[in-house]
Formats: sequence, structure tokens, C-alpha cells
Amino acid sequence: DIAAGLIICFTQSGEAPRLVAKYRPSVPTMVVTTSDEVVRHCNSTFSLIPHKIDKVPETKKDILAVIAHLLRDAVANELCPAGAICIALRGVHDCWADVKPLMTLEAAPGMIDGSMVSSSGLVYNSGSNHDDTTSIRCNAISYDELISPEAPHRKTKIVCTMGPKCWDEESMGKLLDAGMNIARFNFSHGTHEAHGEVLERYRKVVEAKKSMAACLLDTKGPEIRTAMLKDHANISLEAGQDIFVEAVGAKYTEWEGFKNDEETRIGLSYDKLCQSVKVGGRILIADGSIVIEVLEIVSDKVLKGTVLNSKELGERKNCNLPGVQVDIPVLTEKDIDDLQNFCVKHKMDYVAASFVQSGDDVKFIRKTLDDVGGTNVQIISKIENEAGLEHIDAIIAESDGIMVARGDLGMEIPSEKVALAQKMIITKCNVAGTFVITATQMLESMCSNPLPTRAEMTDVANAVFDGTDCVMLSGETANGAFPDGAVKTMANITKNAELVNNYYATYSFIRDFTPKPFKPEESIASSSAKACIDCKACMCIVITTDGEGSRLVTKYRPPIPVVVVTPTAAVAKHCNGHFGQYPCLMEDASCIISSTSFKAGGAVERGIKTGKDLGFVPEGGGDVVVVAEDDQGRIGMSFFRAT
Repeated sequence: DIAAGLIICFTQSGEAPRLVAKYRPSVPTMVVTTSDEVVRHCNSTFSLIPHKIDKVPETKKDILAVIAHLLRDAVANELCPAGAICIALRGVHDCWADVKPLMTLEAAPGMIDGSMVSSSGLVYNSGSNHDDTTSIRCNAISYDELISPEAPHRKTKIVCTMGPKCWDEESMGKLLDAGMNIARFNFSHGTHEAHGEVLERYRKVVEAKKSMAACLLDTKGPEIRTAMLKDHANISLEAGQDIFVEAVGAKYTEWEGFKNDEETRIGLSYDKLCQSVKVGGRILIADGSIVIEVLEIVSDKVLKGTVLNSKELGERKNCNLPGVQVDIPVLTEKDIDDLQNFCVKHKMDYVAASFVQSGDDVKFIRKTLDDVGGTNVQIISKIENEAGLEHIDAIIAESDGIMVARGDLGMEIPSEKVALAQKMIITKCNVAGTFVITATQMLESMCSNPLPTRAEMTDVANAVFDGTDCVMLSGETANGAFPDGAVKTMANITKNAELVNNYYATYSFIRDFTPKPFKPEESIASSSAKACIDCKACMCIVITTDGEGSRLVTKYRPPIPVVVVTPTAAVAKHCNGHFGQYPCLMEDASCIISSTSFKAGGAVERGIKTGKDLGFVPEGGGDVVVVAEDDQGRIGMSFFRAT
């Protein structure tokens, strides 16, 4: 409550700091003790930092002297901000806080203006700061649920990458049966003709299985690559050696790098390299397996660097510039051609745009699609670098969906920060009602093994706990040995992870952080999601023509399936990106209710039938929450009984 910078706790038995750590303080707790055993036990307890003293302080003066010494050390070692208020726990009758504790407030040495700032850059402020992104997920699970073989109907969606191991109709059918919702076509590889053949087979299988599964085009995007090498021979780079890097632009497929007795010189395809990087910056090549530190900008086309590790370099290797906002259009000529002459032409459902860095990037993609009639194609912005993180709010505002692309993101920012970025992005998307996909290496070991590692299982589950709408498989389905097995495994993990979600807490969190006042549509959607929780309905039906109502309802994460009844094929397909949505496509607009009756047009009955067919209605029946827009444009909520 007081935004303390440090806790100091005097203890003889270790009981007092154990109780402090139980409540997960946001600041370090220095444990002052004479006991070697207590010192050792601090190593296994959250937030505790041991400080052994040889002599027990007998008087108040002695205790305050120890506290003053510890505060000086804490500030010097950046454990506590200078000038911060700190909490000291000692005993009423002696120095130990284990039996009858006394709490006092002490000031750390030094002065600081305004808010207190820790060495990590976290701002401590007693007031609410909505510029920060807070992620609070309250989970609840019982022992009975833990051992039960039953799991709810899966609400988290699965994106599968198409590749040689799943291009045939039989394999596609197995992926759909296993739980695939969206097929991802990776346009970093292949021709329009080849992708067209796969898409044709995919749609044939989808139709045969009466599925509403969607398809997604993932752009190659702007990329930086190393140039050719003399005689096409790899060159050996040694740690500590100097290297010259030349910005050769579009000529990288012709220009040749070399290594001789005088120098080593390589080329990069990024024409504005020397204007973008700074001395001390780093260039990562081949997924970070080669690291070059910039020593000097020699000219507008050449820089000098030092190689930080030994490794062979080949031709046309990918390159990342951490912390640099590269000056390359979000869509290359190839990307524009792919979007306009394949994605729109073949009426695909989504485009995932690589290396989106701003809201204006998304607007440009939208215009590129709309200019040729692609208004129904939804845009998923892939967040892959620091610029994307910096402008995440503007990107979310312009996008239909967001992808946490952890592969390139882990090259562009410190790898230990990727999990934090994932949680921030997912939370912001949840509050905005924008669907979000978590991607990259989720079940990577299943490329060759029939079972994932326990860490991978936990990674998938944690994405669900974070609030992701979709999880994605890449090489696991495209080139893996067990493509349908990977999908089954992911489906089982996600639906069991959904058991843990505390939907009351999630609803309250999203509602509290959504800007007020609500529009009428959001108010009804929010209330209907709460009604689903309160009355323990078996399902929710949303009747919509444009998908906005269903998007708002599932934003608030009702714990039950949401059947989306719509006459619009694109809306039905786009259910595949949203948590908990199941499409029910009607042939005409008769699903719009009248201003006098929710039952008009038969949409409610059709939705209930779909729910029954999918197993959402329990034996004996259940309550159904219905949200619909009437023929006067007004949105409303009602309750029905499914029997």
C-alpha cells in the first residue's frame, strides 16, 4: 500500500520471513539472522535474501544501527531505490519478529523526485497507473478435477501450418478430426500454383467433413538476409575477429562476400543498415547463431564490427537487428502480389502480416486488401520486434487479431523478456476484445517424438492461463513425424487447462480495465457473459450478421460455448479465431429477430439444435442465454430452456 522499496525482517526461527513470503511481496525481503539453517532455507523461498549477523543486537540503538547498515548496502547493490520507504520487522521485547512482531517504517538513504523507480525500471506508485499492463489470472482447480478424465468442450482454437507431411487429403482430414480450426499457408515458401493445389484439396476435405474450418495466408514479410559468398563456399568466423559489413540492398543475390588474409567482408540486403544501427549495437545472423557487435560506422554503406562467437557463415542467412526499427515497408512487392492475387482471389479468411511495426502498417495492409475486394479478409498482425511492442496499442486498435510470434521476437528482444511480452500482449488483446494467437515451438519436440516434453505441455497450458484465443503449430504439422498426434495433444492440453480458469475473476478483470462508459452493445454483451456465469447456463447463443456481438460476448470469457448464428459465411469462418465461438451458418437473413419476439425467424431453435448436436446441452436440458439484434438495430438479451 505504501509502495515500499524493501522489507527487513529479524528472525531466529525463520517463521516471520516465511509468513512475509507467503503473501508474495513485490520487493526483496532481507532476512537478518544468526542461524546458518535459516540462511540456507532462504535459498528456496520467494523474495528472501539472507544476511547473517554474528552478534545479536541487544538494544534499540543496536537494532537501528543494523537496519541503517542494511539500507545503505541495499541501495548500493540496487536492491532498494534510494529514498524509498522500507518496512522493518523486529520484536516488541527483543530483536526477533517471530513471536510478537513490531513493524516500523524506515527511509533508505538518498533522495529521489516523484515516483520511486527500481533498478529494473518498475515504477512504484500507490495510485493506479493504467499505462502499465497488469496481468492477473486467478486460477482454481480441485483434486477431483485433477484426477477426472472429463474435460470441458475445448474453447481455445488451434492453428496448423500446412507442409509436406499434411498436404494430402487423408492427412488434412486427420488434422481436422484431431481439432484443427485454421490451416496456415506459409508464403515464405512455395509458388501460387503449389499453394493453390493444397488449398483446393483442403477445401474439398473441409466440405466433405461439413466443417467450417478457416484458412490463413502468412506473408513472407520484410526480411534482411546475408549476401552470396565467393565460390559459394561458407566462411569461418572466429570470435574476436574484425569484420566489415556492407549494405548491398537488392544486389545481395549477386554481391559476394569473402575472407582473405587482409579482411573479412560480408553483405546484407538491408540498404539503410548504416543509417539504422549504432555503435555498440548487435547484428544477429542465422537465428542468432552468429553475433556481431558494431564498432564503427565507416561510411553510409559500410560498418566495422567484431565477431563475438566462432561459427561458419553461409549464404542468404536471416538477420535480426535488436532494438532497431528497420526502414522497410511492411509489405514487399511479393507480399502485395500474394495478398491481391492469391489471398483475395481465393477468398481466404485471414492474412498474418509479418513484422508489423505500427498502426499505419496495418492501415496499409487493409487498403491493399480492400482495393481488390478483400474486405472480408481479417488482418492478424505479427509482433516480432521491439517497434511492434512499442506501438502495440495502436497496432491492436487497427488489427482484427494479433500473433505473438515468439521466434523472431526472441531474436529482437532479450530471450528472457519474451514470456513477459507474451503476457503483456495477451492481456492488452483481452481487454480490447481482439483475438490473439500464441505461436512458435509450442510442441517442437513432437517434430520427431510422439510425446512432448513436460515443459512444452506447461507452455501450452500457460498460454491458455494467460488468456490466448488460439495456439499454433508450425513444424510439428508441416514437417513433423506426428502431425495429427501433435494436434490431438495440443487439444487435450488446452481443454484441460481451461478447467483451471476462474471465470468470475477473469470477467471482473476485463470489465474493470475496459474504458467506460460502455456503448449499449458492450453493456449487453458484458451483462450476458456475467449471466452465463451466474446462472450456470449450458451455452450462449449470439445472433449476428457482422460478428460484432459475438466478439463482444466472448471478450468477457464466458465459461460455456458460444454458438454464433449468422447468415454471413465470413462471420462463421471468423469464429475460428475467437475463444469459445462455434459457428452456425443459416442460408438467409431470417435469423434476425423481430422487435416483438426473439423466436422470430427460427434462429434460436437453430442455435439450440447446433448446441445439442455438438454436445453442449446436458442430459435433462439446461438454460441458454441468447443475445441478438432485432430488425430495429437494437441489441437485447433473453433466456431460453434447451431440453
